[in-house]
Amino acid sequence: MTDAVARIGILEDDESLRLYLEEVLTTTEGLDLAFSEGTVAGARLASAEGRLDLCLVDLKLPDGHGLDFVGHIKATTAAKCLILTVLGDRTSVLLALRAGADGYLLKDTPPDLLRSNIFRTLRGETPISPQAATFLLEMWRAAEPATVPEQSEDALTTREVEVLKLFSRGLSYREAADTLGLSQHTIGDYVKSIYRKLRVHSRTEAIFEARQVGLISPLD
Repeated sequence: MTDAVARIGILEDDESLRLYLEEVLTTTEGLDLAFSEGTVAGARLASAEGRLDLCLVDLKLPDGHGLDFVGHIKATTAAKCLILTVLGDRTSVLLALRAGADGYLLKDTPPDLLRSNIFRTLRGETPISPQAATFLLEMWRAAEPATVPEQSEDALTTREVEVLKLFSRGLSYREAADTLGLSQHTIGDYVKSIYRKLRVHSRTEAIFEARQVGLISPLD
């Protein structure tokens, strides 16, 4: 994102909540309302009009599922998707993250925390509501770490693991580059290699898979 003001879209079928989200965005310095729609079809059309930096996405919608829209956004734009839903169950959380969602919040998130999490997502972080994070931690504890052969061509290098750890702590490309004394271009090369080796398509998926196989811990 190069402009100072981020353009945010809303996909939410509850009219009162949609109006509330519009007010949060329009009263927050640095954020601008790109569109506000109550259906997947409407949001798909609106997302094609002008620059889009982030979408707040509900999951249960009258004409489809929010993750269908997430897939569309990821395939057609560089925008981020922050899930905002009442669904805090394990399946919904995991499906959203695997679909490429950049964060997962519940609708009872207070407005100030919602604002800060929008900015965190724009910076490349992955905010997750405590209830959703608890599920991920439980899964990590219950999962038997897979063995990654050290000599495998798909094994992550020490530097690639370092990059993933920095990302899991919420650092951006630039911040990771500064921390490791590398260029952002080099960090980008590491990320491409990580995605290929872990067979993922987003930072969220990469962090999740790395935790599943024991490369990084929930505290990293």
